[in-house]
Amino acid sequence: MFIAMNRLTVPADYRSHLEERFAGSGARMKDVPGCLEFQFLIPTEGDEVIVYTKWESEASFTAWTQGESFQRAHQGSNPNSPVKGDLRLYNVKFSS
Repeated sequence: MFIAMNRLTVPADYRSHLEERFAGSGARMKDVPGCLEFQFLIPTEGDEVIVYTKWESEASFTAWTQGESFQRAHQGSNPNSPVKGDLRLYNVKFSS
């Protein structure tokens, strides 16, 4: 299992724009091979949001980031966006 979490620092005046960009992402990610879960986590306080994805494997995640659907999902992104990201990647094994 592989987890990617992108912690985004979002200025308050840009937050609604980012939420609109991510609207419907969960439904679209269900069609991505190897993607097991997608969540866009919005805290009740603060300026951070978390984009959480769970994958069958790191190879599945890498294939998505190098593929057409990733490019489509990120086309039109603002190169001057005030959003700052901190991507964390984890290979995990869950104990029972």
